[in-house]
Amino acid sequence: MAMLASFTTAEKINHNSHKFGFTLSSTNYGYWKTMIQPFLITNKLFGYIDGSIPTPDPTITIPSANKDSPSLIQTNPNYDTWVSNDAHIRMLLLSTISEGAFQHVQGTTSRELWLALERAFAPNTTSREYTLKQKLLIIQMQPDETTTAYLTRAQEYADALANIGEPVKEKDLVIMVLTSLHEEYNNLKSTILAR
Repeated sequence: MAMLASFTTAEKINHNSHKFGFTLSSTNYGYWKTMIQPFLITNKLFGYIDGSIPTPDPTITIPSANKDSPSLIQTNPNYDTWVSNDAHIRMLLLSTISEGAFQHVQGTTSRELWLALERAFAPNTTSREYTLKQKLLIIQMQPDETTTAYLTRAQEYADALANIGEPVKEKDLVIMVLTSLHEEYNNLKSTILAR
């Protein structure tokens, strides 16, 4: 049985020093996965996620040299190393999850966490498409919301729909966004709609 190597302090510092400029939210799973997966593969971490580096047995049996003596059961050093490495990877994943997405954090291993996030956010369900389209169709600029925050929110919904193969036409997005801008933007609305 090959020994698993613990991540060195330098490797952990290297992994932790990589700061992603985004966090996983309910609307950017495709982008998040596209950015995180190559990082994990490049740093030889993805085997813990995809199961190709499986959890070793917690104990190992060492046969006795004397056939009259019982076999010796001891802690598997690979298990302790695997648990430590996996906890490090789970911590890396957790550091890229937005506060709003934390409700979907489940499992005690990095693989369980990855699969829980995939179940929650993967763009493979009709209900996800329906929810995103509904949010975009009824989008309203909140009284205390900045224009930038409002436009970003609308774009996130449109991007999430594009990620599941349901892109929104640019002119449709503009019309949806314009309809609920505050009154102070009426001149801008008129100018854009007159085109």
